[in-house]
Amino acid sequence: MSAPAMPILFSYAFRPLFLLASLYAIVIVPLWVAAWLGAHSVPTLLGAPMWWHAHEMIFGFAGAAVGGFALTAVATWTKRPPVAGARLMALAALWIVARVLFLLPIGGAFVPAAVADLGYGTLLCALMSREVIGARSHRNYKVLVILGLLPFVNGLFLAGVATHASWTFTALLSGVWLLVLLINLIGGRIIPGFTRNWLSRQAHAQQREPGALPPAFDRFDRAATMLLVGFAGFHVAGAFPRWTAALGVVAAVLLSVRLARWQGRQTFPEPLVWVLHVAFAWIPLGIALLSAAELGWVPRTAGVHALTSGAIATMIVAVASRAALGHTGRALQSHPLLTAAYLSITIAAATRVAATLGPGARVLLMISATAWTLGFTCFAWRYAPILTQGKKTRPGSLPTL
Repeated sequence: MSAPAMPILFSYAFRPLFLLASLYAIVIVPLWVAAWLGAHSVPTLLGAPMWWHAHEMIFGFAGAAVGGFALTAVATWTKRPPVAGARLMALAALWIVARVLFLLPIGGAFVPAAVADLGYGTLLCALMSREVIGARSHRNYKVLVILGLLPFVNGLFLAGVATHASWTFTALLSGVWLLVLLINLIGGRIIPGFTRNWLSRQAHAQQREPGALPPAFDRFDRAATMLLVGFAGFHVAGAFPRWTAALGVVAAVLLSVRLARWQGRQTFPEPLVWVLHVAFAWIPLGIALLSAAELGWVPRTAGVHALTSGAIATMIVAVASRAALGHTGRALQSHPLLTAAYLSITIAAATRVAATLGPGARVLLMISATAWTLGFTCFAWRYAPILTQGKKTRPGSLPTL
């Protein structure tokens, strides 16, 4: 990499971390599926092959994207300079070291891999805390709680792997729910906000009054969020199945109504907006499937993959694409490659969930892996130049986080 490119790449967290997340996504899923089909051995440093796959999707792929979003958004939230330079380089280096070491078939690599991985999560939380607390941005303390719990549950998982403890799966499941709660928290701000702005601009351009707009956060949103938190707690704790299922049905209904109130049906002309609604829609669907799983009607993996391949992956692409455009001075408009990425990742999630529900699992899994790889390849092809080149100066460009 040339010398001038280094300061650009590490001038804002979204640049290296979104790039790393997208490139890792292209590698990790085909690698896992090929191993599942018996084409090669699976990394065993984390014990069972499934542990490696789940851990790397939650704390590797999603972990990088969360870091890119959080450290980019906090500069807008607090009006402070972005985290950049040596601190950002150290954060990215820790992430890369952990990913490489977890792939190695060397038992002695476990401790340094775990140290690097936990170091990434801890440093991310510390950097965020410095910015949020320094600016007394009380509204975002909830984000700090989630970012602080992520390395904690990651540590529990790694300790469980090292000691063959019974809480290993619970720690992974906790990581998934923390990411879902983060999506609910941030999505509850940006989805109605971006939708409201886009609908208002459309109405203004057409010289008409805007129709129904997303409402401001109110008691209904708060109730839906509380039910989501309650269901997550019941699910992780392994509460009585019928109670958990009943709570999940109510939570899924309220979250679906909440999403409908955000007027996503009016946003079809703009992929940058409707993809946010699609991403959030996977949350009530995932909760509904997990509720059905509590009653023994479907496999639990159906709901888990609706939340991971569906909500988490789609929201990562949705937020990353919008943030990269806005923070590099480019127009907030989709592109054929980007729309293809959205559609491919949606197909990947749908077929991955379908693979858990009935016959043809092998074919559906192959379709899912192909669509996933195609989607993230389209995203990387479109965004690698944007993430590594300087900001454009364009009148009227606005930050999007």
